[in-house]
Amino acid sequence: MKKIYFIISTLLFFTGMVFVGQPVNAVEKNKDEGWNIPNLALGNGLTEVEKQKTTEILLNDIDKVSDLKGIDTAKNNTFIVDGHDLMKYVTDVPEFTADSKAYSSAFIARTKTGSGVTVEIVTPENITARTEAMYRSAAITSGVYDAYIRIASVRTMDGSGALAGIYKIYDEVTPAKDGVEQTQRDEKRAVAQEQMQVVSAIDQQNQENKDYSSENILVMLADIQLELQKINKKLANAPKEQVQTEVEKVVDQQIEKNGMQEAITPELKTEVVNNMVDFTSTSAIKDSQMTKQLSNFKDDLIKNGSEFKSNLLSDENVEKAKSGIAGVWQGIKDFFSNLFS
Repeated sequence: MKKIYFIISTLLFFTGMVFVGQPVNAVEKNKDEGWNIPNLALGNGLTEVEKQKTTEILLNDIDKVSDLKGIDTAKNNTFIVDGHDLMKYVTDVPEFTADSKAYSSAFIARTKTGSGVTVEIVTPENITARTEAMYRSAAITSGVYDAYIRIASVRTMDGSGALAGIYKIYDEVTPAKDGVEQTQRDEKRAVAQEQMQVVSAIDQQNQENKDYSSENILVMLADIQLELQKINKKLANAPKEQVQTEVEKVVDQQIEKNGMQEAITPELKTEVVNNMVDFTSTSAIKDSQMTKQLSNFKDDLIKNGSEFKSNLLSDENVEKAKSGIAGVWQGIKDFFSNLFS
């Protein structure tokens, strides 16, 4: 009997080495070096040929990107985005179901601390509903910092699959250490998606407004978040009604500062206020790293934004200023003052 027991124990020991040891190695191999190499998220609706083509587009000349020095671009991790991911991550599109297919895809690699988030849409003709600035804003608000991101699609799509891919890569490569952290991530991501809804609604309202740009709205939202972070201690100890009042005050100030009075209706302002009230209840409100990322993002859009419009500096307003129309010239001076404040 002892001999049989010894044989069984020995078999169980070696079996444990096979069946316990191998899966751990497989998981490590699947994740490879994590953030030390690029990560790709491909849509599950793509054919194998399209996946290959998308991968080639996302990785094209990646070794020449200065932000990625030190990253091993010869290897990568690949994840697949499906309908479940679209439902989980892209909540600003409620029509998604578990059977939905993703097509647009994303590449993301971490960059040096303090570098901020850079987004490049390498197939702009095929991404119809989301801009580079929108992806950057969503990434930062959700807690994805210091990253170089590429977006691509071989089909004409709205870009939701790529957004879900960014979020999925973050969760897969750097899983939340516990339920508390996961809840914090989910809350920040929900606010980011609410913001996308707000920006889309304001975009829709201003389709005929030649002086409007969603980049201006994103700068304004970043300004609001930064101002709310400055008073986070005051908000933390305030009753709900006071928080609402304080947020409304900041929103009104930033709408005026950013010259958005004509672009934002009272109804849309209410949506902005509600989104920012939600922002104050997340861990992001006192996240100093987010402060740096938002500041970097805002300043970059003002300086280099492809669609950012300096409305107060339009020819029409300059002519009005020369004619002595009250307030306009002061507005122009204030605009320059705010750039460097």
